[in-house]
Amino acid sequence: MKTFFILFILGFSKFCFCQKDKTFPETKGHTLTEKATTIPFNNKKFSVIAIAYHRDAETDLKKWIQPMYNLFIKKEKTEGTIDVTELYDVNFVFVPLISGFKKHADEFKRGIDKELWPYILDTEKTDIKALEKTLEVKDTKIPYFYVLDKTGKIVDVESGKYEEAKLDKIDDAID
Repeated sequence: MKTFFILFILGFSKFCFCQKDKTFPETKGHTLTEKATTIPFNNKKFSVIAIAYHRDAETDLKKWIQPMYNLFIKKEKTEGTIDVTELYDVNFVFVPLISGFKKHADEFKRGIDKELWPYILDTEKTDIKALEKTLEVKDTKIPYFYVLDKTGKIVDVESGKYEEAKLDKIDDAID
């Protein structure tokens, strides 16, 4: 029983960390504002890449949008307070790898705040299956969140439903 438990823990830890220390595969596309973009970014900043590989992941991904926007993008200043979001200088992008996204992009734009358009990437002709295989995605029906260091190497991966503890892990990986 002890041997089984040790093998289980080793296997589980490999599943959880198999993507770490790999360079994120080059992925090209255009934001919803038509800006050409390539991941990993080549600007010596940490990056947070949120990916939905399947339409079923959209619901969970949408629950992450506002907290991530507040943490990494929003730059409101109020008089007399310190805005901690100013401490973050990261690349941030949502990538809906949903087949037929190009056909539904206009509908998607109508349903999302225009402030988010520069952070949503249509990857156009990306081979989704190859990307899934390279990143060792186990369940395409949940969203994935990759933290890349300044060289494009994956330093943390979180997935699934939004939990504040997961967002904290993403935050810690950037420090």
